[in-house]
Amino acid sequence: MRSTTRLAVAACAYLALAIVPDGAAAQQQVRFTGYLEHQFATSRAGDGWTMIDYDRLRVDVNARAGRGTRASAAVVYQLYRGDTERDVRDFLPDDLAAVIGSTSVELEDLHLLNHAYVRLDPGPFEITAGKQYLTWGAGFAFNPTELFRPKNLLEPSYDREGIGALSAKVPLASLSDVMVALVPEGGFGESGKVLRARHHVAGFDLSALVAEVFESPVSGDLGTGAEELERRFAIGGDVSGELLGLGVWVEATWSNRADERWVETTVGGNYTLADGTLLMLEGYYNGRGGSGEPYPLELWLQRLSGDMRSLGKGMAYGVVNRPFGQLWTVGLSTLANVSDGSFVLIPTLSYAFAQNVDLVFNGAFYVGADGTEFGGDNHGGFLRGRVYF
Repeated sequence: MRSTTRLAVAACAYLALAIVPDGAAAQQQVRFTGYLEHQFATSRAGDGWTMIDYDRLRVDVNARAGRGTRASAAVVYQLYRGDTERDVRDFLPDDLAAVIGSTSVELEDLHLLNHAYVRLDPGPFEITAGKQYLTWGAGFAFNPTELFRPKNLLEPSYDREGIGALSAKVPLASLSDVMVALVPEGGFGESGKVLRARHHVAGFDLSALVAEVFESPVSGDLGTGAEELERRFAIGGDVSGELLGLGVWVEATWSNRADERWVETTVGGNYTLADGTLLMLEGYYNGRGGSGEPYPLELWLQRLSGDMRSLGKGMAYGVVNRPFGQLWTVGLSTLANVSDGSFVLIPTLSYAFAQNVDLVFNGAFYVGADGTEFGGDNHGGFLRGRVYF
């Protein structure tokens, strides 16, 4: 771990300085930002309650040099305490948990580069090399066109990790461009490839995507991935804009992997009332999901590993969020599986008592029969404090 930490710090410092030409140190522009976060979380597991506590430090460095050259990196350290070892059976229905043996999952301390890339803008195109964010789509919770880093559905807006890639973007007009990306995983034939075009017309943003990625699907053998990666070919796109005062978006993909073909679609909209209350509703169709319980063990393991976004075919995500004064924000979110009738309620309360200090409470209350996606007695929540610098 110590060598990993030194490597992360060295890489971060290198990105801040390497783009500066010799003799031009006085012209370099380097900015350090970040935050220190502490979170206490508890959740019900089996017949008792678990506690997980962590400290998280993130340090970002952004640097600029001549001719549009930029570099950015972020080092993350996250140290866990408490019940860091969990049994997979705690996340499965009783009938499936009873027929498998104990399988533990350990939360390990994190020491990583969250992202680290150099961006060059030599003329009519832009090149980005390194660990970067390949995040697309208009959906808030469900993004069918995001193929590399799935969101945490209970907190979709939280930090996500980048992915190592080489990408190039060619601007065509204002708010229009074409981008290609290569995600090395081995040889060229086994590496991810993406072609995405974006255009703005009549107040709407439109995009189209074609991608080839290689994934390790999860089997029913307690989450063991396949020995060989399977090729997934996907095409899709999204449309977003404003219609009759509503923010609206549609996003969809068609995928083919190992002779399995499926469609994923997201449709959503939001509206802000005069008092600042935000209302949002998003629906998601997962062609790979089941139409209702009981779900097989393989489907549960695919969901827990992130190989699938949901167990059911139909999902809904709703948000009501209202600020009170300049310091308080109260919200309620719900994530529901319309196929089996289960849902989770997520109340939130945030307090910004200083310009660079936030306190957030987030709960999770599950409602549904055992065997449904959000059934069982897995209630929980966390209290988080974050100081920015």
